[in-house]
Amino acid sequence: MAASTRLGATMRDADNTAARRAALQAGARAQPEYDSSNFFASVFATSIDRRGVRAFAAPFAVVNAVSIAWTVIHERAATSAARADQGAFDGAYALTFSAMGFLLVFRLARAAVYGGDDDRGRAAVDDGAAWACAFASASKCHLRGAREIERDEVAGILSDEDRVAVSRSKHPPLFCLSMCRRAVKRCFEGRGRDADAAALRYELNKRVDFLASQVGALERLRATKIPEIYVIHLRTFLFAYLISMPFVFVGRWGWGTIAAVACVSFALLGIEGAATECEIPFSATHANHLRMDQYVMGCFDNVAAMLEWQDERVNGERRGEVIRASVDVGVAIKADSPR
Repeated sequence: MAASTRLGATMRDADNTAARRAALQAGARAQPEYDSSNFFASVFATSIDRRGVRAFAAPFAVVNAVSIAWTVIHERAATSAARADQGAFDGAYALTFSAMGFLLVFRLARAAVYGGDDDRGRAAVDDGAAWACAFASASKCHLRGAREIERDEVAGILSDEDRVAVSRSKHPPLFCLSMCRRAVKRCFEGRGRDADAAALRYELNKRVDFLASQVGALERLRATKIPEIYVIHLRTFLFAYLISMPFVFVGRWGWGTIAAVACVSFALLGIEGAATECEIPFSATHANHLRMDQYVMGCFDNVAAMLEWQDERVNGERRGEVIRASVDVGVAIKADSPR
């Protein structure tokens, strides 16, 4: 039975697997999975992180502090005999939904954007698979603004020397892809003018080019914010509208002004906060950002499964419908033939 390649042995090692999973799950806990089909779980969600409250906490606090202060002054001073007219809340709802529509038209729309079988050939494939895994981790760190990949995250995949080399490079994801290209080149050395080999090499390099283009697209998303003039204009008038509500409506709503302003400001500022939260969705701590640790974990699991399949193929032990090496192929084919 042929021995596993270096990566096949070290990547599937129990200790290395546990170390990688622990390192990635530490980040995955910040972005837990949720059931989008459960409507009421979303309606009654109380998590500050999931609702993105931190993104709009400051303006919300200011608006409601002014609302409370002015309502108390107005009602205590008894300068008006007017009392809250519940029917007047209809006007507040109309104002709320028109402003919410204004926000939704553009602000949230922007935020939603998003080898061979010989030893040399197997070693090259092994090397390429390792650097493909490193590319996933390097891309995650690069998009989050971190320079260094954690040692445990690539345990059994990269040597510490290679991990440091990736971290010190000017562009870690592209460094990993250059190493993938090197592995492709090594895989086809000595194949001369073999047309099939040339076509396969071309296809593999196209796959590497595709990965590079995807990283470029994510970098553009990370670097391209919504135009400042839109944000300035929107926030100025949104804040002016909310801060003026208690002065305009306290005569009609009385003490109800405090609750009304709190609800309206939470609704409108929450939409603005959601847009801000998701505009550059690569943070390691924001609950609503891309679940990149889970993506990397899935990538590692897929590569480990392919390495296992590769060992089975080389050793003649494929699973499922494919016949094992110990079975007489001729007898098996005859037995499976229609009578």
